[in-house]
Amino acid sequence: MTIVYEILKESWYLYLDVAIYMLFGFFVAGLLYVFFKADKIKQYLGTGKIKPVILSALFGIPIPLCSCGVVPVATSLKKQGANSGAALSFMIATPESGVDSIAVSWAMLDPILTVIRPVAAFITAVSTGIVQNYFGTEDAPIVKTQVKEAGG
Repeated sequence: MTIVYEILKESWYLYLDVAIYMLFGFFVAGLLYVFFKADKIKQYLGTGKIKPVILSALFGIPIPLCSCGVVPVATSLKKQGANSGAALSFMIATPESGVDSIAVSWAMLDPILTVIRPVAAFITAVSTGIVQNYFGTEDAPIVKTQVKEAGG
């Protein structure tokens, strides 16, 4: 019984550690929802297979979100009309190459690796987003079934 208690206690501590980053991500998602209208997001990130992926990776590189905070923002982009590849590209590029991580790279690594890090993040994000747009599915089948049943 003490093992279960210890697992629950450590899970709670982990949740408390991550909560501030998730709240910041929800805040940024709210700002995106207020300042970027869904029709503009759909126009730039919803149509096409390559251009939206590149734009979302470029948009995600300077934003200082961690891997926990980027999830609500990418979900918000997806709900506002971004295609799956663009949302995935944003989710990969943002935590890999935020301004805060670039500053830490500068302090801990040499300048060459500091430049290579965001470039590698951009290449990884774009290639993954393009593969998602060409070979992945847009939504899970259960979601499509539920939308059809609801009359959508």
